[in-house]
Amino acid sequence: MKKRSVEQIDYCRDEVCGHCPGSVWGAKSICRVHQRSIGEIEECPQWEITVKETRAIYYARDPDKHPARTEQMEQIERELKDYPWMLREIERLRGMLEEAGVGLTGVYGLDGVMPKGKGTHANSVHREAQRREKHWTRLKQLEATVARIDAAAERLVDDRQRTILECIMEGERMNRIAQHIGVSRQRLHELKLELVRRLAEDIFGVGRQGAS
Repeated sequence: MKKRSVEQIDYCRDEVCGHCPGSVWGAKSICRVHQRSIGEIEECPQWEITVKETRAIYYARDPDKHPARTEQMEQIERELKDYPWMLREIERLRGMLEEAGVGLTGVYGLDGVMPKGKGTHANSVHREAQRREKHWTRLKQLEATVARIDAAAERLVDDRQRTILECIMEGERMNRIAQHIGVSRQRLHELKLELVRRLAEDIFGVGRQGAS
């Protein structure tokens, strides 16, 4: 059997264990079948049930809980997953540009460093200027994404949703977050979907009356 990735294991714990009668979700998060914490389980025969089949059974029992996912929600989920990495990458890019003598507090312009002559040295300077420009553009894109998420987080009024969001932004695993706020993984999954939906509405205007 092919070894599962960390993301696949987390997904199975969420989507399969959360509906399995052998699981006792909550503060202990214990599986009665394996007699250990669900966070310690790396493989289970029950995981061979596909996520799609599990969801179909779950939502057949309670159709009102079926989430209408949108492209904007998918984007928000990706950005939240990447948030800790984006912070590290921003710091890395800033350090590279500062070491190269680019003032981050000023206005960056490629014209100021472009070579005026020809030859090997001029070509080398030109390539370096292009490389810095690419780093600068990427830095600005990452900073804009992080700032957008930070601003939306500040506008959340629900304390529990804000706690969930901050834990995700800090890179906490879902089982740790569930234990922290005192809910089951299944309930946390529902809360996360609602959180992502609210962020999509806030950032992209999805679901707002009159939104384009």
